Amino acid sequence: MALVAGEYEFTCSDCRGDGSVQVAGTDGELHWDRCDDCRGIGSVRVDEEDAAERIDLGQTPLRTPPTSELHSGPLKDELDQWFDFLCARKEESSAPANIMIGYAYGFAEAMLLTDREEPAREKLDYLIRAAEKFKGRSDFPGRR
Repeated sequence: MALVAGEYEFTCSDCRGDGSVQVAGTDGELHWDRCDDCRGIGSVRVDEEDAAERIDLGQTPLRTPPTSELHSGPLKDELDQWFDFLCARKEESSAPANIMIGYAYGFAEAMLLTDREEPAREKLDYLIRAAEKFKGRSDFPGRR
Protein backbone atom coordinates (compact mmCIF):
# COMPACT_ATOMS: atom_id res chain seq x y z
CA MET A 1 0.00 0.00 0.00
CA ALA A 2 1.39 3.40 -0.97
CA LEU A 3 2.26 6.00 1.60
CA VAL A 4 0.28 9.20 1.58
CA ALA A 5 1.87 12.64 1.57
CA GLY A 6 3.68 13.28 4.85
CA GLU A 7 3.53 9.65 6.02
CA TYR A 8 6.60 7.61 7.03
CA GLU A 9 6.92 3.92 7.81
CA PHE A 10 9.15 2.62 10.61
CA THR A 11 9.86 -0.76 12.16
CA CYS A 12 7.54 -1.22 15.12
CA SER A 13 9.40 -0.43 18.36
CA ASP A 14 7.36 -2.78 20.54
CA CYS A 15 7.83 -5.97 18.53
CA ARG A 16 11.00 -4.86 16.70
CA GLY A 17 9.42 -5.72 13.38
CA ASP A 18 8.41 -9.26 14.32
CA GLY A 19 4.68 -8.56 14.61
CA SER A 20 4.36 -10.46 17.87
CA VAL A 21 5.18 -9.81 21.52
CA GLN A 22 5.38 -11.93 24.63
CA VAL A 23 2.55 -11.42 27.09
CA ALA A 24 1.74 -13.03 30.43
CA GLY A 25 -1.27 -15.29 30.17
CA THR A 26 -3.88 -15.93 32.85
CA ASP A 27 -1.87 -19.00 33.83
CA GLY A 28 1.16 -16.81 34.57
CA GLU A 29 3.11 -18.25 31.63
CA LEU A 30 4.52 -16.18 28.80
CA HIS A 31 2.77 -16.56 25.46
CA TRP A 32 3.32 -14.98 22.06
CA ASP A 33 0.54 -12.70 20.90
CA ARG A 34 -0.01 -10.27 18.05
CA CYS A 35 1.53 -6.82 18.66
CA ASP A 36 -1.19 -4.24 19.33
CA ASP A 37 0.89 -1.27 18.14
CA CYS A 38 1.40 -2.55 14.59
CA ARG A 39 -1.51 -5.04 14.50
CA GLY A 40 0.94 -7.83 13.69
CA ILE A 41 2.37 -6.13 10.60
CA GLY A 42 5.78 -5.33 12.10
CA SER A 43 5.79 -1.69 11.00
CA VAL A 44 3.95 1.49 11.87
CA ARG A 45 3.08 4.57 9.84
CA VAL A 46 3.55 8.00 11.35
CA ASP A 47 3.24 11.64 10.28
CA GLU A 48 6.26 13.84 9.56
CA GLU A 49 6.34 15.34 13.06
CA ASP A 50 6.55 11.91 14.73
CA ALA A 51 8.99 10.82 12.01
CA ALA A 52 11.31 13.75 12.78
CA GLU A 53 11.34 12.73 16.47
CA ARG A 54 12.05 9.08 15.60
CA ILE A 55 14.85 10.10 13.24
CA ASP A 56 16.32 12.34 15.96
CA LEU A 57 16.37 9.26 18.20
CA GLY A 58 18.35 7.34 15.57
CA GLN A 59 15.61 5.33 13.86
CA THR A 60 15.73 5.02 10.09
CA PRO A 61 12.47 5.01 8.13
CA LEU A 62 11.66 1.91 6.11
CA ARG A 63 9.80 4.09 3.61
CA THR A 64 9.36 7.81 3.15
CA PRO A 65 6.48 9.70 1.54
CA PRO A 66 6.35 10.63 -2.12
CA THR A 67 8.20 13.88 -1.60
CA SER A 68 8.26 15.12 -5.16
CA GLU A 69 4.72 16.40 -4.65
CA LEU A 70 5.44 17.89 -1.23
CA HIS A 71 8.50 20.01 -1.85
CA SER A 72 10.97 20.71 -4.55
CA GLY A 73 13.68 23.17 -5.27
CA PRO A 74 17.43 23.42 -5.56
CA LEU A 75 18.14 22.05 -2.06
CA LYS A 76 15.91 19.00 -2.60
CA ASP A 77 17.41 18.41 -6.05
CA GLU A 78 20.95 18.58 -4.68
CA LEU A 79 20.05 16.31 -1.79
CA ASP A 80 18.62 13.72 -4.20
CA GLN A 81 21.64 14.01 -6.50
CA TRP A 82 24.16 13.29 -3.71
CA PHE A 83 22.04 10.56 -2.17
CA ASP A 84 21.64 8.81 -5.54
CA PHE A 85 25.40 9.08 -6.13
CA LEU A 86 26.15 7.50 -2.75
CA CYS A 87 23.49 4.79 -3.16
CA ALA A 88 25.14 3.72 -6.40
CA ARG A 89 28.31 3.07 -4.36
CA LYS A 90 26.80 1.30 -1.35
CA GLU A 91 28.66 -1.92 -2.17
CA GLU A 92 31.94 0.00 -1.83
CA SER A 93 31.05 1.46 1.57
CA SER A 94 30.77 -0.09 5.00
CA ALA A 95 27.39 -1.01 6.50
CA PRO A 96 27.64 1.67 9.23
CA ALA A 97 28.44 4.31 6.61
CA ASN A 98 25.42 3.25 4.53
CA ILE A 99 23.17 3.41 7.58
CA MET A 100 24.37 6.93 8.39
CA ILE A 101 23.87 8.02 4.77
CA GLY A 102 20.29 6.74 4.90
CA TYR A 103 19.76 8.45 8.23
CA ALA A 104 21.13 11.76 6.95
CA TYR A 105 18.93 11.62 3.85
CA GLY A 106 15.79 10.69 5.82
CA PHE A 107 16.45 13.41 8.38
CA ALA A 108 17.02 16.02 5.67
CA GLU A 109 13.79 14.96 3.95
CA ALA A 110 11.87 15.30 7.21
CA MET A 111 13.37 18.73 7.82
CA LEU A 112 12.42 19.90 4.31
CA LEU A 113 8.87 18.70 4.90
CA THR A 114 8.67 20.95 7.95
CA ASP A 115 10.35 23.90 6.16
CA ARG A 116 13.52 23.67 8.24
CA GLU A 117 16.22 24.22 5.63
CA GLU A 118 19.21 24.76 7.91
CA PRO A 119 19.16 21.26 9.49
CA ALA A 120 18.54 19.84 6.00
CA ARG A 121 21.63 21.69 4.70
CA GLU A 122 23.71 20.23 7.55
CA LYS A 123 22.74 16.70 6.50
CA LEU A 124 23.39 17.56 2.85
CA ASP A 125 26.89 18.68 3.87
CA TYR A 126 27.33 15.31 5.61
CA LEU A 127 26.38 13.50 2.37
CA ILE A 128 28.84 15.61 0.40
CA ARG A 129 31.64 14.84 2.89
CA ALA A 130 30.77 11.12 2.68
CA ALA A 131 31.04 11.31 -1.11
CA GLU A 132 34.51 12.88 -0.99
CA LYS A 133 36.17 9.45 -1.01
CA PHE A 134 34.69 8.93 -4.50
CA LYS A 135 35.84 12.32 -5.79
CA GLY A 136 37.89 10.87 -8.65
CA ARG A 137 34.86 9.22 -10.27
CA SER A 138 33.67 10.56 -13.58
CA ASP A 139 30.09 10.86 -12.31
CA PHE A 140 31.04 12.74 -9.12
CA PRO A 141 28.31 15.38 -8.82
CA GLY A 142 30.42 18.31 -7.61
CA ARG A 143 28.99 21.17 -5.60
CA ARG A 144 26.33 23.29 -7.31
